[in-house]
Amino acid sequence: MKENLHSNQSDIPTIIEIKNKTNWLTAFITSIGVIFLSLMGFIIIILGLLQYDDFFALTSLSSITAIIVCLFIFFLYIWLWNNFGKTVLTIDTETLTIEYKNKLFTSPKTYLKKETDRFETKDFKIERHQLGVRYHFSISGSTYSVILIQKETETRIVNWLTKDKADEIASELKRIWY
Repeated sequence: MKENLHSNQSDIPTIIEIKNKTNWLTAFITSIGVIFLSLMGFIIIILGLLQYDDFFALTSLSSITAIIVCLFIFFLYIWLWNNFGKTVLTIDTETLTIEYKNKLFTSPKTYLKKETDRFETKDFKIERHQLGVRYHFSISGSTYSVILIQKETETRIVNWLTKDKADEIASELKRIWY
């Protein structure tokens, strides 16, 4: 009986959580933006409802409010991911599920073991695209990513890590999955 319980524990998925490194300048700017846009939205809605009577004025009010709401959602998206975001890797025997916590409008991504070739770390200080070259500068050296390679296609799993942290996560993924 104990052997069955022990052998079933290998079926329990392994979970690795990687917390985002908070950029305090971005946190400060987006916090001010979220507060400012929410207050501005409330003020415009309240003044507009009290002041305007005709249909066309309310239509223009709703279009201005829609723009403010879109900007609010954009600032909230950046603020949530920067301050509270984390990447959760759930490693099962045959699948790898990547879930981005506190990142709006993203769904979990699942990769099959049989379609995965390998895990690597890659430095993105200089990133080459078909349209040109992008340079990334980081004082802390957080320009590395853990990538998953499937049929010569690279997919970033975890972004903007230091070399040591990226190597640690990649070796942990290789150890657990292979």
